[in-house]
Amino acid sequence: MASVLLLVLSVLSVLMLPETFVYAQLQVSTPPSPIVAPLGGTATLPCAFTLGVAPVDPAQVHVVWKNEGTKVLSYLGEVSALRPGAQLSEEGLAQGDATLTLPNVSGSDSGRYTCNVRLASEQLAQSLTLVVRDNRQIWVEGTIVVANQSSELHCGAGNLSSPDVEIEWMRNGQVLSTSAPHVVENKYDQGFIVESSYCLTPTMNDSWAHYSCQVMQKSFPHPLKKTFQLTLGARPDIFFLLTGKGQKNSSLICLVSSFYPDELSVTLMRDGQVLTDNARKWVNPNGTFSLVVTYPFNMTVNDDNAEFTCTVSHPTIPKGATERLRFLVDPYVPKVFWMILSAGLLLAFVTPTLCKHVTDIAVCKDWTEGSTAILKCSISGRYPKSITAVWLVRQGEKELEIKERGSLHPVGDYRELQEQDSYTCWNVLKSTWVCNLRQSLSSVLCFQVQKERHDRAEFICRFMRGNRILGEKHYFGSVLDNYGFYSVSEICVPEECNEGERLTLTCCMQGNVPREIRVMWERCQGEERAPISKEQEGTYHITENKSAGRYSTFLTFYPSKMDSGASFSCSFSENEGRVLAERSSTPLKVTEPKKNTWSKTYQDWGFRAFDEPGITEI
Repeated sequence: MASVLLLVLSVLSVLMLPETFVYAQLQVSTPPSPIVAPLGGTATLPCAFTLGVAPVDPAQVHVVWKNEGTKVLSYLGEVSALRPGAQLSEEGLAQGDATLTLPNVSGSDSGRYTCNVRLASEQLAQSLTLVVRDNRQIWVEGTIVVANQSSELHCGAGNLSSPDVEIEWMRNGQVLSTSAPHVVENKYDQGFIVESSYCLTPTMNDSWAHYSCQVMQKSFPHPLKKTFQLTLGARPDIFFLLTGKGQKNSSLICLVSSFYPDELSVTLMRDGQVLTDNARKWVNPNGTFSLVVTYPFNMTVNDDNAEFTCTVSHPTIPKGATERLRFLVDPYVPKVFWMILSAGLLLAFVTPTLCKHVTDIAVCKDWTEGSTAILKCSISGRYPKSITAVWLVRQGEKELEIKERGSLHPVGDYRELQEQDSYTCWNVLKSTWVCNLRQSLSSVLCFQVQKERHDRAEFICRFMRGNRILGEKHYFGSVLDNYGFYSVSEICVPEECNEGERLTLTCCMQGNVPREIRVMWERCQGEERAPISKEQEGTYHITENKSAGRYSTFLTFYPSKMDSGASFSCSFSENEGRVLAERSSTPLKVTEPKKNTWSKTYQDWGFRAFDEPGITEI
């Protein structure tokens, strides 16, 4: 009976105790997707779990990470990483943290990851997405170069995780140079920025080569690479001038010719303020471009000492080029009688002596077929309102007279500047003395070169006052053969040469001379052509001189009577045998050497005397 009573009391005591049972459910959480990581960096994939009790015994936790169904890491008492470098913190597991860490991620690490957690008798999984992006950037500048001129290529890279890099420059897969970057800059929003440069002197063959700039990080397995090709350009010629008489209906003209490529901008400014202008561009026969910019205005006293500029920006001119004009405008001042009388006397007696200086005809550059030729000639003296400039072009018996088209017609008439078989002439007036007592009148002739019309033609610039010629200058045109970017000179021989005296013939190729070239001299007698080789040292001697942009060859020999009437030709050819250019001399005229009429005796003494019986005194 007592034992039964004790059992009842124990049961009642248990029923009266407070409740100590905890009913909890496993929870697993991951952040919103996607998780973005930089290529080559470290990716962190958070995963937290809880069962309502902390801390958790890691020995009772089983964690499995998978990427698209492929196991990456598992934990069952210890970490087992199937992806190299994958990490999971055991200390974090005790706090409910099953975060996965992946160092040095690549594109194959992208995908949908699953965090599977099993604790006690419960199991739960959550997913998130990892995206691996390459935010690095690479760029190359200065790929437009001028042949046979020193150029500099620039390569840069940004968004780098480390400045410890090397930059390689390659040509057709062959390494040209390897060096550390010249400029290293750290920006918080763009990472590290590095830059490097490479200097070279390009040739025609470099336009077909493939260049590369490669940025390699020592702690990063994926290099950055940029492949490009050079563009051979032509540097522009700039002419900035004022047309008209400098007063009404005048125009500022900025002529930019013979440039390539056509990425060019021209800005006209007056004392730093941009002027609204009219521009026209055209393609030259040789493939280059030209552009003319005009700005019409009437010059007033307000333009005195004003500076006008023409700024040209082109890839072949890294810092740009600027041409400047500054005008001195004399204001109108009423003159009293004695000033008018003094000015009249000055004009009548002094000024005519000032109109005697005429400059030589200036030529902008060598002439080639299809290029733009500009001739300029000036006269200085009295205000040339009554002075006119006339250009004459003579070739054989033909003579063409060219005059200025006038300064009162609209600017649009300059569209004929580059048209075939046309000439354009305009005058430029500048004041050099006070009160316009001395002026400079310049006449400019512009035309498109044609070898048949302009080679060996005579150009005459004649300044006239009424029917009286004040002065004139002559220039003989010479049109070089245009073989792309180089030209070949003619072979010049004297009108007569003495038998047995040393004679040297010269032929030069200048411009973009090919790297591999062969030269052959030939002796032509009638229809027979005999090659001359360097081995013929006994009779002929051939020498060559090659420098940057110029290749010269010389043929030296002692002519004989057999060489009279013979001509010599020089040809330049490539290694494949294609003849690039050939020049021939005029026939030689070999004469007998003149006999020495000096007395042998007086030659030895140093006196000049002749062996003639009628001369007895020295």
